[in-house]
Amino acid sequence: MAKEKRRYSFRVGAQDIDFRKELSLASFLNFIFNASMRDADLNGFGLLGLQAKNLTWVLSRLNMEMKRFPAEEESFEIVTWIENVGPTFTTRNFGIYDAKGEIIGYVSSSWAVIDMDTRQSVLLDTIPGLLDFVLPESVPIGIPERISHVKGTVENKFHVKYSHLDVNRHANSLYYIRRISDCFPLDFYLNHKIKRFEINFLKEITYGDKGEVFCEMKLENDYYFQLLTRDKGVVCRARLLFVSG
Repeated sequence: MAKEKRRYSFRVGAQDIDFRKELSLASFLNFIFNASMRDADLNGFGLLGLQAKNLTWVLSRLNMEMKRFPAEEESFEIVTWIENVGPTFTTRNFGIYDAKGEIIGYVSSSWAVIDMDTRQSVLLDTIPGLLDFVLPESVPIGIPERISHVKGTVENKFHVKYSHLDVNRHANSLYYIRRISDCFPLDFYLNHKIKRFEINFLKEITYGDKGEVFCEMKLENDYYFQLLTRDKGVVCRARLLFVSG
């Protein structure tokens, strides 16, 4: 089986941009997840195939660093490959290229497969063919690391409702990301651009869950977040690093 990177082409539509007419963080990561799922399908271990076995993919950690985000109507490419496969987690990397073929960003992500009934992870060596696609090439932004405890103040709240649920019956990754992004006022985004984003998913949040988003600035333009619910405790931690201008 050939071990190769695959390229997926996308175009930024009006539904993908923010008020600056640039790809928003949530929309960008939605394209990343799209490329990931398409690639998994081609490799033979896509979401629908796993769900037929009562299994599903879940994102555990992700980090991202961008030189810039594509603008409205701009075309770009996402190149993706599997860097390694461990007992319960696999690392999938991404390179993002503009229409001129210049690199504008990288993403590294860590995924697990869980049983849809028990919600427990399964050993990845039980997924046929997964090891055949390993291409041991890293990205310069490093692998997703653990984010430590965050203090800070409450800057947002959340309540999971019907429209927030995906096929796994939990709020998907983009739900967390939007709650984090909304911790800043409009004026802040007028003068700051996202350079780096990191996130650790610790627990699922499901229908009816309520919680708060804590935000702590540890260094200038460097913010850390913790999503906390009363019943489940800390469900997610994240980091946003901005540049001024």
